Amino acid sequence: MQGVFGKWRILSVVLFIAFLIFWEIVAQRAFQANPEHSIPPPSVVFYKFLELCESGILFQAIIDSLWRFFAGLCIGGILGSVLGLLLGRLHPLEILLEPFIQLFRPISPIAWLPIIVLWLGIGNPGAIFIIGYAVFFPTLALSIAGVRSIDPTLLAMAKNFGASEWQITKGIVLPGAFVHIASGLKLAASVAWIQLVAAEMLGIQSGLGYLVADGRNLLETDMVIVAMIWIGLLGYCLHLLFTGIENLSLKALGVK
Repeated sequence: MQGVFGKWRILSVVLFIAFLIFWEIVAQRAFQANPEHSIPPPSVVFYKFLELCESGILFQAIIDSLWRFFAGLCIGGILGSVLGLLLGRLHPLEILLEPFIQLFRPISPIAWLPIIVLWLGIGNPGAIFIIGYAVFFPTLALSIAGVRSIDPTLLAMAKNFGASEWQITKGIVLPGAFVHIASGLKLAASVAWIQLVAAEMLGIQSGLGYLVADGRNLLETDMVIVAMIWIGLLGYCLHLLFTGIENLSLKALGVK
C-alpha cells in the first residue's frame, strides 16, 4: 500500500512540473507581446521573487502577516477557550449570552473593517482584531462541545469526593475538552489566515495581502503571483502545524 501511494506522490510531482512547463510555453509569447495585460510565465515570476527577496520586501511582508496572525490567534483562541469552558459548565450563563453569540457569529470579520478603521485606524490593531474575531467563535463552539462531551458521572463523582471547582476544571474539564479545543484552533487557523489576507488587501498597509493589492495597483502581475504563492505555502504550513498539534494532543490523551 505504501508503494502505491509513493507512486502517486511521484506522479503528482511530475504533473506539477508538466503544469509549470505548459504555463511557461503558453504564457511566454502573450507576455512578451502585452506584459501589462497577460499572466507572466514562471520564469518572470521567479525573477520577481528574487527581486523581492533581495530588497527585503517579501521577507518583511511575511513577518508582518505571521506576527498579526499569531497575535490574533492567541487572543481569540484564549478568549474563546476560556469563555467556552465557562459556558459549558454554566448552562444558564450560555442561555443568557446566546442571543449575542448567535447575532455576532455569522458576521464576517471583514464586515467589521470600516468600523475597525474608524475606531482603531489602519494598522496592526485592526488586523489583530479581525484574526481574533475569526478565531473566537469556532474555538468557543468547540470548547462548549468539549465540556458537554465529558461523562457527567465523572463530574458527579468528583463533587461527591469534595473536589473544588478549580480541581474539577484542572483535572477533568480541561483534559476532556482539550481535543475539541485543539480541533477548534485547527479549524479557526485556516479561516483566520484567509481573513487576514483579505484585511491586508482592503485596509492594512503591509503584509502579503497588501503586496497583492500593491502589485495590482502597479499592474505588476508577477508580484501578485509571488504573493499568492507565498500565501498558499504559508497557509499549507499552518495547516500542517495545527494538524501536528492536534495529533500530538490525541496521542498524549490516549485517544489516537
